[in-house]
Amino acid sequence: MSKLSQQAALLRICSMSRYVIALLPLLALMTVLHTTVQLSAQLIINHSLIWSSIKDLMMFVVIFTPAAVWVHRPIRGAILSQNPQALEETMTHLPVRALRGFTIAGLVYIVYLFISVIIFSAFLDFTLTPKMTVAMGLNVTYNLGILIPFIATALSITWMVRVRKRLSVQQLFVGDLNTTQAHPWLLRSYNRPWLIFGATSLVPVATLAIFSALMFGDSNTEEQQFILMQAVILFVNLIIGGTSLIWITSNTVRRITQELASGLNFLRLGKFDGHVAVMIDDDMGELARGLNTALVGLKERDDLKDSIAIASEIQRGLMPKSEPMIQGYAVFGYQQSCYAVGGDYFDYIERSNGSLWLVIADVAGKGYPAALTVANLQAMLHVLANSESITLIDAVTYINQSLHMSMQGGRFVTLFIAELQPENNELHWINAGHTPPLLWHNNSIRSLEASSPPLGMLDNLAVHTESVSLAIGDALFACTDGITEARHASDGKMFGDKRVQSWFAKHKQLDPVVLPESLLTELDDTGFIAREDDITMLCLKRSYQHDKQR
Repeated sequence: MSKLSQQAALLRICSMSRYVIALLPLLALMTVLHTTVQLSAQLIINHSLIWSSIKDLMMFVVIFTPAAVWVHRPIRGAILSQNPQALEETMTHLPVRALRGFTIAGLVYIVYLFISVIIFSAFLDFTLTPKMTVAMGLNVTYNLGILIPFIATALSITWMVRVRKRLSVQQLFVGDLNTTQAHPWLLRSYNRPWLIFGATSLVPVATLAIFSALMFGDSNTEEQQFILMQAVILFVNLIIGGTSLIWITSNTVRRITQELASGLNFLRLGKFDGHVAVMIDDDMGELARGLNTALVGLKERDDLKDSIAIASEIQRGLMPKSEPMIQGYAVFGYQQSCYAVGGDYFDYIERSNGSLWLVIADVAGKGYPAALTVANLQAMLHVLANSESITLIDAVTYINQSLHMSMQGGRFVTLFIAELQPENNELHWINAGHTPPLLWHNNSIRSLEASSPPLGMLDNLAVHTESVSLAIGDALFACTDGITEARHASDGKMFGDKRVQSWFAKHKQLDPVVLPESLLTELDDTGFIAREDDITMLCLKRSYQHDKQR
């Protein structure tokens, strides 16, 4: 929407004419008031005041219309200035400005009425006694100085609520300002019932009590009738005006609560792209802002879930699709991430020279940062493996230098990489700070300890390979610290390397395919929780049985 069309829409929705129309119930209320005055006058002083009532109603319009224009003027000015924040500020201060403007108009009208009554009394040869003057003054002051301004303010709030809803639907009003502290006595929802109580109960009851005191012990029948007339006028206007004020206020609250209910419905149905109109700047407005914040956050989280699902799918694509077919050997890998994406990595990379790289790594950290490093590591390993001249030492040295340049904040990668040469059954490996793999060889278990720090910590890393000639039945088991650091549910103790070694000693004869499930079952049966970190296992076994099956 262009600025001109947006400005035109704002002027149309927030027009002065619409605001004046919203205040028409005031004129209806004043008509009822003057009708009550006329009927009371005919009963008490035997004079018809129709012409005076018409004149007073015309003067009411003359006095209150400029007040309405004054209240509305900042809104039009904010629209013409094309400043959204100014419009929100003027809307926020509209209730207080309306109360101020219409109270002043009511006081001006009171002065006019007193002058009219003095002139009227002179023509009819009717003298106002001090008690009559006090009674009339209290009645007029309550009706025009309190009741009418309160109703005008309530009508202004109702108009504002409707306008802000329409503007919000057209995305022309956000309602992000937090200015409820400016006038807490009026803009706090829990204060308004007390204001209504004072206007419709406390003040009129006190006024009626004063009327009773004025009539007590008074033998002047004319005075008593006049004060009684003022009491009747006050009572009738209290019933009509008070009912109107409460109905207008409750109707406004109903509109606002319906809007809040729509926001809760958005949450219930999962429609996180919904928006709740901030229709008023009080506690309910704060609740609407809170709902909008929640909806935006949930929408971002919902979108992030899709992104996480895609990232998880991409990371799964980095892992081996199937186990390699190596004559005389069985190979199997297993991974379980504690988040949708993780920092553990395993791979088996077949090289053109017939050898096989077996890789297991653990990136410090979890989530997206670790997953990005895994992707980088996987890419480097596959590129390096394609070159026949690259040795394990060359590969680890290059990866270390690359990670040292790219990783920040003391992050690192532990890596165990082994090269299997099936033609001579030789296994060469490098352990860079990784949890020591276990090798069953010569009827004993050997722990393949790290020979260098983790990768990425030092620029220049001295690494060397170790070797072993695998015999039939020899097995290799490697895992990440998600296994060794699994904690017991009761005392929090870690599973540890020794328990892993003890388990491997009992299950080394199993096929690599079932070894990971066997270890997870061991953890569960002994009360260890292995779900708080990424878990990865890599198994290798030389077996004639496997060879014959193939």
